[in-house]
This record gives sequence, structure tokens and C-alpha cells, in this order.
Amino acid sequence: MYGLAHERPRVKKLIMLPARTMLSSFYKAYLNTMEHNGFEHAGNLAFLGLLALFPFLVFVVAVAGFFAAGQAGDQFIRMMLARLPPEMATALTPRITEIISGPPHGLLTISILGAIWTASSAVEGYRSVLNRAYRVANPPHYVWRRLLSIAETLILSFIVVTSMMMLVLLPILWGKIASIFSNSSIPITDKHIAGISLILIFGAVSVAYYWLPNLKQSMNCVLPGAALVTLLWIVSARLLSLYLARFSRLSVIYGSLGGFIATLLFFYVSNIIFIYGAELNYLLKVAIGERKAAAKSANTRQR
Repeated sequence: MYGLAHERPRVKKLIMLPARTMLSSFYKAYLNTMEHNGFEHAGNLAFLGLLALFPFLVFVVAVAGFFAAGQAGDQFIRMMLARLPPEMATALTPRITEIISGPPHGLLTISILGAIWTASSAVEGYRSVLNRAYRVANPPHYVWRRLLSIAETLILSFIVVTSMMMLVLLPILWGKIASIFSNSSIPITDKHIAGISLILIFGAVSVAYYWLPNLKQSMNCVLPGAALVTLLWIVSARLLSLYLARFSRLSVIYGSLGGFIATLLFFYVSNIIFIYGAELNYLLKVAIGERKAAAKSANTRQR
């Protein structure tokens, strides 16, 4: 017991990095993002993301309908559209409205496998980028990685449907619970929904960092980058909205394609942040490992 009582403070010290090391990791993560062609890969992921968005939504809506949660899916997607930059929402709303109002029957019966394949292409793209960021030297064969991407796409669909039902049904359940303990129910406001959405985004990014790369790691190693990505996504979405509203005139240059160009720009910036967060996670993991090794070596010398 005496030895254990003195080991706990040491563990806490090992996981704390000096401010200089933290700042250096932030800077090196930026350099590594450029060195690993992160800006170019972000453009590729933006294209794959937009290409896979509608097939994935078709499949998700079909899964939601299978679980009798079609109305929850409708409300969830409209809720998410309301939080996107206006130019992006304007471009995506017409087609998404068609999908959630009732996907084409022929697409669901004939092209559902193509929709899954297209959606899994984006998953495989993110896996490749994360493998590069985490220095995975020998990833599995492409066939196995592709099968894994398809399986993860199916799992992601069920997770999204579950999140839909949670966000839509939570206000109803909250109102009923509040009415039991008080005479007046306490409504869940948009701020509460936004907070829950942020938690879900943070959880999704954390799982992506932990799950997609072909290596074993602890969940603690992915949390710093996930927290930074969530924060920067919020800030970048606000700044991009202000930029498009006040300074940019995409419709003058691209005409009717201005909305989709704004969507690609939003995806591009988001993917740069995502790649940067992965590079930061790797550097912090290495720094913590080096600090643990140095402390272990110092303890061995003292003995």
C-alpha cells in the first residue's frame, strides 16, 4: 500500500507536458500537416465527402425508415441544416429535402450497394489520411481495409440513426419527466440542443481518431485533438459564414454552382482541421511517451 500511494502522483506528473512542449507540438503539427500533403489530401477528402454525402443520406434514411424513425430522421437533418453556413444550406437543402421526403424506390432496390460503396470510399479516404498522420508503416491489404470501411459505414449508419432519435426524442422525454416533478415543464432550448450536438461531434471525432487508423492506441491519446477539432470547427464555421456573407461573391464567379463551391470550401477547411488534429495527437503521444521513458530511466538510476 505504501508503494501504491506514492506511485499515483508520479502518473499524474507523467501525463502533464510543459507549456513549451505543448506549444512546440502545435507548431510541429502544422509543419507535419504541410509535409504530409495535408492540404492536398483535405481537398481530396472534401470531394469524397460531397460525393458520398447524398448516397449516405439515402442509406441512413432507409435505415431510419426500417426502424420506424423516419420522422426523427427528417427533424434531425433539418436541425443540422439550420446550423450550417447559409450558402451551404441553400445548396444542399433541395436535394436533401427530396431524400428525406422519400428516397427513389429504384435507388433503394437497385443501387443500394453502390450507395454503400460510395459512402465507404470517404471512410477509406479518412483512414488513409489518419494512417499517414499516425505513421502506420504497414497497413492491411486494400481488400481488407475496404471491407472494414464498408462494415464501419454500416455501423456509422446505425449510430447516426440512434443520434437522430436521441436528439429528436430527448425534448419530448424531458418534457414528460419535468411535468412529473413540477407543475410546469422546462423546455429544452436550441442552446441545449446545440450543446448536445457539440458533445456528439466531439464523440464522433474521438471515435474516428481511435477507430479508423490501423493501430492500437488508448482513448486518452485522441481526446486532445478531438477537443481542438470540435472547437476549431465551430470557429471556422462562424468565420466562413461571415466571410461568405460580407466579402465573398461566389455567385458572381461560379453562378448557380456558388452554393456547392461554398460547400466544398466548408468541407475543405473542416478536413484541414481534422488532419491537423490527428498530427497533434501523434506528437502529444510521442511527447508523453518520451516523458514516461525519461521518468522510468530516472527511477531506475535512483534504485
